[in-house]
Amino acid sequence: MKIKLIIYIALVLPISTFAQMKFKSIGTAKPIEFTFGFQHTKGAFVWYKGEKEPIALELKSIEIDSSERESGQPDFYYYRYTEMYNGKATGEYGITEWPRNVDDIYYIRYKDSKKFNFELVEDDEVYDGKSMVLLHGVQFHYYAFYKDSLTLVYPNGSKLNLLLNELDEDKARQVEIRDYNFDGVDDISFSSTSGDGLHVVYNVFIYNPLTKKFSELIEPTGAYFTNLKVDIEHKNLTTNTKSGPQWFTQTYKFDNLGKLVLLKKQ
Repeated sequence: MKIKLIIYIALVLPISTFAQMKFKSIGTAKPIEFTFGFQHTKGAFVWYKGEKEPIALELKSIEIDSSERESGQPDFYYYRYTEMYNGKATGEYGITEWPRNVDDIYYIRYKDSKKFNFELVEDDEVYDGKSMVLLHGVQFHYYAFYKDSLTLVYPNGSKLNLLLNELDEDKARQVEIRDYNFDGVDDISFSSTSGDGLHVVYNVFIYNPLTKKFSELIEPTGAYFTNLKVDIEHKNLTTNTKSGPQWFTQTYKFDNLGKLVLLKKQ
């Protein structure tokens, strides 16, 4: 059964599932509306109604208030994001989150320190599972539920349509932003858990800062990246797969040309 309220979905899933919420201004002569997308750390954006493209947000701070935990009250999370427009910091967004709720949404415009307050817009439409991440100016349109399509939209408007690993009906697709090839630049992955819960299968996309394009990282053996682990200390990637009663581990390393090669198999 599809769920109507995206806010409900966003706040009960792990933080590696992106949340997208719609807000409208309070007390302005003309309503200001935008979609806010975030994963608590990276890939966040705001997309104002009527605008052609989103604006990137950078995490400024997270504060956690757990002072009432002993009395049975939930933790409160206070997120602050810096608005980055054309590479410049132009404002600050704030949002307070606790289980299944958000509040105290605001925006401070840096040029005149004017503060705008916003409220959540309840969306009665059936949620189709579609979500978005913004990384290096590239829009990743994907489905957290129901479908396996992925569309990359580059700043120049060009699009790339792909398919992700198949998602089981009762599972949610996760997304993670981190440096997978150890070049100091963030990449992105999408993962889904198998029906038996033993394997998590990954699609990994590496960002090339020279071409400003993403390309999918392919495992040299031709298999899927399963139960992928990133070893920052040794700059290795490992996968773990169960076949029959046995588990097999592959360790990969990037060579001097940036090509992923098999280091060992056990």
